[in-house]
Amino acid sequence: MSMIKACLLLGALCAGCNGVVKPEFASSTTNNYFPVFSGFPLPYFYMASAVQWNEDYAVTTAHTPLIPYEKFRCSTGCDLVFFRHKAKTRIPSWRAAQPGERITSTGASPYLVAASGQGKVYPAPFINTDEDSGELYAIHDAPIAKGMSGGPVVAGDGSVVGINMGIYSVTLNDLSYHPGVKDAQRISVFIPYSVILREWTLLHAKLTSTDRRSASINE
Repeated sequence: MSMIKACLLLGALCAGCNGVVKPEFASSTTNNYFPVFSGFPLPYFYMASAVQWNEDYAVTTAHTPLIPYEKFRCSTGCDLVFFRHKAKTRIPSWRAAQPGERITSTGASPYLVAASGQGKVYPAPFINTDEDSGELYAIHDAPIAKGMSGGPVVAGDGSVVGINMGIYSVTLNDLSYHPGVKDAQRISVFIPYSVILREWTLLHAKLTSTDRRSASINE
């Protein structure tokens, strides 16, 4: 527990970019996400990325406003939302990230061209002080840019290990107190698979309960 506390990073996230991302015109990573836009009353005003979770639902970040067909928000108030979306392409495989493994961060860009960056996963967890969830997010050092929120963090074997959430400035904050990330060139925060799976379990239980009640009424 003491080691976890020593590596725990407290901070606030900001928008924008924290490095140079490259365009991806045809890549195995681009098949893992799709762009998602805000709905009424500001249709297409906001854009983010989303990843298909199963045949009927996808996930993205909750800080993206007015997501159409929203079904469930994170139970702790974390930055995660499930919304109804029929799978149109293959559903990616998901798993937990391993500290130190290389990843590719990808997602949409404001120019509607896929963007990506490469880096590695850090073992230090991250708590966003802009919210009260107390959620332990994960960290990688690949660059991300505006529009990539909700986009997949893809491991070397093609598995999705989480979705991008935001950036933490390494120039405005002193990292020397956080040995788990003090040598990081940049800090990109992502929602790990474990959190997404936990929240899906809650949503699935809710959906199952609703289906049972509906079946009982119709009998």
